[in-house]
Amino acid sequence: MSLIDISNHLPKLGLVVAVMGLVECTRQGLSYLQRKRAKQVIRQVIFFPDKEIACKDFFDAIEGCSRVPCDFSHTQTGFRHLLSFLKSAKKSIDIAVYCISCFEIADVVLQRHKVGVRVRVITDLSMEAAFGSQNHRFMKDGIRVQTNKPPFLMHHKFVIIDDEVVCFGSFNWTSQAVTGNNESVVVTNDPWVVEPFRGEFKKLWFETKPDN
Repeated sequence: MSLIDISNHLPKLGLVVAVMGLVECTRQGLSYLQRKRAKQVIRQVIFFPDKEIACKDFFDAIEGCSRVPCDFSHTQTGFRHLLSFLKSAKKSIDIAVYCISCFEIADVVLQRHKVGVRVRVITDLSMEAAFGSQNHRFMKDGIRVQTNKPPFLMHHKFVIIDDEVVCFGSFNWTSQAVTGNNESVVVTNDPWVVEPFRGEFKKLWFETKPDN
């Protein structure tokens, strides 16, 4: 092909390159939007106490609830909403909670542990022997539980799920916190919030090691 022939084709080649660039930009833009949609932003606040107690069978049993009438709620409560975040864990659950005595929350944590989710627990030493403490259940099933050293309290109430979602607030993991106390839990996957909590848990996990 002569130089004259090439020059005649340059405008067409430029158009082809421009179209290919536009297609690639569109493809990347759609891919970005898909990723953004896939990771839904979570910014929620759950308040307690719940006015009703949720029906465990209705939410958890395969066959549902067979009681007619049922004395418990078949609508979503704050407690069931909180449990749904724990149930969503696929990789890890890191717990730093002052008092853990609610057996229903412990049940969910143990269920996730049994399917391979890594669970780590930090709680306050003074609560280890408290009435209803679930620490012994965790340890019996092979979950590592660490406690602080006196005289000060490990007074946090937060849990990190899959290193991506944090639930924190005034809420201790007790039945009284569910149906009696005025409590609040903030749930978010905002990295600006999650990352400091991850750092705090890492620090506490090191500090509460038995050999430290």
